[in-house]
Amino acid sequence: MNRLVKDNCDFLVKIPMKGKITSLNASVSAGIIIYEALKQRNILNSKN
Repeated sequence: MNRLVKDNCDFLVKIPMKGKITSLNASVSAGIIIYEALKQRNILNSKN
C-alpha cells in the first residue's frame, strides 16, 4: 500500500492469515471484518 494512502486512512486493520494465502480481494476482506465486528458485538448470537 502506498504511503500516501496509509497517511490518509483513519485507521488500518490486519487480518491474520495462515497457510500460503498472501492476499485477499476487497470483498472477501470486508466480509471478514464485518463478520468479526458483529461477532465481537454479540449481534450474531443475539436472540431478538
